[in-house]
Amino acid sequence: MLARALTIAVALLLGSGTLAGCEKTDHDNIDKWTRTQKGPGKLKKAMLDEDLDADLSAHAAANLVKMQKDAEVRAALETMSPGRRTQLISALAPRLWNIARIESENNLPNAMQIMAKDALISLRKWADDAQRAQIDNYLVDWYAVSSYEGRAQGGATLGPAVVRMLGPRAGKKLMAVVNSVIAAPGQDKVKNRIGDELLLGLAVSGDPEAIKYLLDIARMDRGDPSLGKRTMSALYKAYIDPGGLFDIVGPEPLVPNLDAIVSIAKDDSIPGQMTNDAVALIRAVGPPHCLAPLLAMVRVPHREARFKYVAAYNALMCGGAKAIADVVRGLPDAGAYVREELQGSISNEIAKMNPREGVQATLRELLKDQSTIAKWVAMEALATMKSTEDAPKIAALAGNKERLVGYWGERNAENKPDPTLGQRAKELAAELSTGQPK
Repeated sequence: MLARALTIAVALLLGSGTLAGCEKTDHDNIDKWTRTQKGPGKLKKAMLDEDLDADLSAHAAANLVKMQKDAEVRAALETMSPGRRTQLISALAPRLWNIARIESENNLPNAMQIMAKDALISLRKWADDAQRAQIDNYLVDWYAVSSYEGRAQGGATLGPAVVRMLGPRAGKKLMAVVNSVIAAPGQDKVKNRIGDELLLGLAVSGDPEAIKYLLDIARMDRGDPSLGKRTMSALYKAYIDPGGLFDIVGPEPLVPNLDAIVSIAKDDSIPGQMTNDAVALIRAVGPPHCLAPLLAMVRVPHREARFKYVAAYNALMCGGAKAIADVVRGLPDAGAYVREELQGSISNEIAKMNPREGVQATLRELLKDQSTIAKWVAMEALATMKSTEDAPKIAALAGNKERLVGYWGERNAENKPDPTLGQRAKELAAELSTGQPK
């Protein structure tokens, strides 16, 4: 009798679902498990159960994200079978978006919304084309809004990296955001500031129209003396040195905007930093597009004394060994040249180039050039290359009386006179012959 009573009691317990091991996996329990001690384990089990309805597994995964266990969701996706993973992503992405979505585009996200946004970004790795397009729609809606400056700075993946991933469509939406900043009422006395994050977002989008817009912004007069420098810095970061924040953007969007970049580079009324960034961007376009404008700039008079060095250096980096003769012959004979600058930007860079024999042959021809600067660069480069066989050719220039104006630069405390080309030739020939600098 006692045994029969116990059997009935156990059956009743099982039927009522009060035994922990027999709880039904449904949406109500999946929400309840977020509030129980053993809930995280049950949620993880539900997420991993490939026999369970995918929407239930997705619900469990979304709740794990809410509980700041997004790392477990990523780990599960890594090990899941491809077919099941596809099913899960289809159900999970909308759930994550419901968590990440922010009521107003002017509002900043809370911690849970940021975490869900980061989880959406993680899903892209495994998403198929249709799923990725859906996720990208969510992310564009999350980022490309008036509060982008604040939203870009939150989460494991920052705004510039996301916009870089989303590409031109995000750039076009961000252009509208910048337009709203510029066109907002109440700017009669003080203009709204265009923030650094917005500028960088446009730059990394890889949209040619966004790049054109940035180059226009760089020349805008909005009462902000830093605007041009900040704009060109954003382009520099996107196309030349991201500093590890995101993958460098390819040069294709710069090509249709090359004339505008060249125009900025040649404008000697703008700050030197803008000039340097513009020249670097021209070089980033790559050959063959970069060489002609850089060669032309080598010859352009500029109020910045370093401009000719910057232009020549970048022309050499663009054209390589084949451009040596054109770059060196393009250097104006008139004007001052500081030895340290000439060596650091031009002759030392030439000396590093290959093939060595071809570089030497070009430099030997330049030793015969009518230009004093061409001869000077050639013999400095040959000396740096330790081309001992060229010592006699350099020594043959010892009688040249042309003065190397500006040789010592501003750091000439002893007020030493600038040497002649012949005097410098004699020093370099001696160095090559003896192996000892003079």
